[in-house]
Amino acid sequence: MSNTSRCALVTGASSGIGRSTAVALAEAGYAVAVAARRREPLDELVAEIESSAGKAVAITADLTKPDDIRRVWTDATEKLGGPIDCLIANAGRGLQGGVTTSDDTQWRQMVELNLTGTMDLMRLAAESMRTGTGVRDIVVIGSVVGVNVSPFSAVYGATKFAIGAAAESLRRDIGKEGIRVTVIKPGIVTTEFQEVAGYDAETFGTAVAKFGRPLSADDVARSIRFVVEQPEGVHINDLMIRPTGQDYP
Repeated sequence: MSNTSRCALVTGASSGIGRSTAVALAEAGYAVAVAARRREPLDELVAEIESSAGKAVAITADLTKPDDIRRVWTDATEKLGGPIDCLIANAGRGLQGGVTTSDDTQWRQMVELNLTGTMDLMRLAAESMRTGTGVRDIVVIGSVVGVNVSPFSAVYGATKFAIGAAAESLRRDIGKEGIRVTVIKPGIVTTEFQEVAGYDAETFGTAVAKFGRPLSADDVARSIRFVVEQPEGVHINDLMIRPTGQDYP
């Protein structure tokens, strides 16, 4: 339990990568605030962490709403009893299809969540962490399709290209103050993401079967923990993690 003094906020924590990351950080000794829209899975996650002698609190919020974003940061700080020095900006969603084939009624909501909401949270974190000392981390969950264009997830990929650029800009702005900004870019990960995005056996399963075993949420969580556990002065700022057999994207 080497990080009992660190407090983390994990968004999109009701399932998938966010949930696994909250567990991984709690196991490392972090006090963890978990945020998402759905209360029941958050309460179950908190109970799981507390059953292993960890500290966790649940906060429900819609991270497309600026008021909720500010409340999440304030509530997490107050409920954990200390400043947040580790943000895992994981809340986001996908959308199957290209520019001409995806459901354009979902575009704006996805941009508001994946990009605008995440940038709002990044700014809040940067402003707060600037008053702190020691190791401070802002970790943004990107995607391999935020580097390699995919015609099968064009608008989702566009949000991940954009958030990667925003994170790199923030890194250059606040890195000199000792705050580390990292983008994690997973490849194919099997979670609820595919169902929410509208993928099915034809648009997802058949296409990725050739890659072999896909990543699990735990695989990505281990990478996130590795990044934030680096000693002060060491920064892994850009990390892509793929299944071994995934050649593209």
